Amino acid sequence: MAAANHNIIVSRGEDFSFDLIITGVSLTDNVIKAEIRRGAGKPLVASFVATIPDQSANQGKVTLKLTKAESLKLDGNLNYKWDLFWATDIAPVTTTRLIHGDVKVENNITNI
Repeated sequence: MAAANHNIIVSRGEDFSFDLIITGVSLTDNVIKAEIRRGAGKPLVASFVATIPDQSANQGKVTLKLTKAESLKLDGNLNYKWDLFWATDIAPVTTTRLIHGDVKVENNITNI
């Protein structure tokens, strides 16, 4: 299965979050992981916190959050990529990249 492409815009220094609905799967006993890097094989720059809201595992809802501390690691003058992997946590373990894209970073004007 080819991963969907979805570019995101992050304002540096803000808490950033969005919800995804992953159809056709139950998220019970699964792991969701999403990261931002300069490119494939490059060092990790920032990590999303992925949570499955209560009662949402069978509906495929996942919330991805980039905390303020993580977004401050990004530089608006650089190019980044992100992706999200879904993996089963029980045997047989299956790992699938579901979504990927570019990350545009907007430098903040207000110093908070």
